[in-house]
Amino acid sequence: MQHELTQRERFILLALMVHEPPTDVTNTALKASFGLDVGAGERENLAAAGYLTFLRARSSGQPYLYELTAAGRERAVEELAGSADPKSAINLRVVYALFNAVHRFLQRNHVPAEAVFNADRHDIGGDLDSPVGDAVAKEYGNLAEGPGAWVPLRALRDALPNIDRGELDDTLKLLLRRRVIRLTSEANRRTLSEADKAAALNIGGDDKHWMAIA
Repeated sequence: MQHELTQRERFILLALMVHEPPTDVTNTALKASFGLDVGAGERENLAAAGYLTFLRARSSGQPYLYELTAAGRERAVEELAGSADPKSAINLRVVYALFNAVHRFLQRNHVPAEAVFNADRHDIGGDLDSPVGDAVAKEYGNLAEGPGAWVPLRALRDALPNIDRGELDDTLKLLLRRRVIRLTSEANRRTLSEADKAAALNIGGDDKHWMAIA
């Protein structure tokens, strides 16, 4: 059964579907990219419908992290075939006309929506069983206080001094795309040391300072 959604809730799903990178999308990122503030009611309604999951980034007071579920991605794709209220503003009607054109193209050419909107989620390049991936998992286990705990990227890099930074960064990005790890930023930037800043991994223009294995 399809749940009834408000226009804003439908656009939240669309925003999560097209956001880059596609995982661990924060309130801050949605605001910066789309001008969207996700309210508590919207968050709860979409989660109750099974369309997204959310959690606090690292501790109380930090931004929420959002991720579409498979049902949420399916519902967002369905919106491409939707329509705007005839009384809507002209720009919204034009946007839906564009949505419909994209939907017709996908249908006519038998292109799965995932090939367009979720390409990074299906990246199969690289080897998760590589020596670097194994080293990341091992040192995370040594550093973390428990399963799923956040560890500073600075500490992880310090524990892997013999691994080339570029190779480590590429491995972390691959693990992020495959949802093996989670990354988040330090909310209080004033607490960051120069070493913390230097160890950050830039994802989509945002420096990440903490890592957890999902």
